[in-house]
Amino acid sequence: MNDDFFALHLDNGEESLAGPSGRVFMAGGLVRCVFSAATPVKMGMGANSRTHESLTFRFVEQTGKDDFVSRLLGDRHLPIGEAELISLDDLVAEYSPELAYYEEHVIPAMLERGTPEDAPASTIDGRVFNGLFGLGLVYLEQGEPVRAAALFNDLARSGAHFEGRDQFLFNDLGIVLRKCGLFDLAIAFFLRALEYVKDDENLFYNLARAHYENKDWTRSLDYLIQSHKFNPGLTVTNDLLELMVGLEADERLLARYDKPPVPPAVAARARQILAAGSGRLKLDDTLVGRPVEPGRARSGGIGYVQFKRHGSDD
Repeated sequence: MNDDFFALHLDNGEESLAGPSGRVFMAGGLVRCVFSAATPVKMGMGANSRTHESLTFRFVEQTGKDDFVSRLLGDRHLPIGEAELISLDDLVAEYSPELAYYEEHVIPAMLERGTPEDAPASTIDGRVFNGLFGLGLVYLEQGEPVRAAALFNDLARSGAHFEGRDQFLFNDLGIVLRKCGLFDLAIAFFLRALEYVKDDENLFYNLARAHYENKDWTRSLDYLIQSHKFNPGLTVTNDLLELMVGLEADERLLARYDKPPVPPAVAARARQILAAGSGRLKLDDTLVGRPVEPGRARSGGIGYVQFKRHGSDD
């Protein structure tokens, strides 16, 4: 992954709607985490024998593009025994990431032991974060959205601190999740970005866009109000406000964008904000729904939607 991968930008409409593949993230990242695996255990002898599955926890680390080593975790939450070589296909098919277990038990145990061998494995850095995010995308690509969502949720809640963990990271990963259609998870990542910044119009637009995709008009408008407050001239914000006005009652637009009608009160506020931006009215930046926290991402690398000027037939 080159240094420009997470360069923040406003969408110019030329980018593909599809997000980057999981392997792209994993190529520039490093999967290192605890995973659970179901191991078959045979009980009894002969006709009375039965087999059941026993859940074990293993420490897995990526050693090559599609190569990993797996070691059993002992009672003290530390790797024991011989390392087993596994492939990416094995990892996806047989193992499930346990990020919270890694953070809460294994990392503290490694830090307490403090051996040179433990030092690299006792931290979650940007490469590990991106590698695990890429693994979540691989789950999506292989038709396992539940496993992907569980991993993305764990990453959104992760308490790891590392260089590069900032508004740029969460904002850009939120954009990828929105492009994958995971709107609730995208919102969760954007909200983490808000913890680092206070006045970014692009981050507020990204939140508004995710709520728009999620068909939540009230929250979308609330974040558009914040975006407009910090930069009344941001084109994409004004375009989405105009689209909201058009989606109040235009059946053709509703069908085109597959959205429910915008409530009249929300459309009226959108008109008022646009009028305020033109200088005809003073802007009332009172929020429509619940209060939102301000934030700054200096981003907006958003997927492209063709917004039309209200009233245009083109």
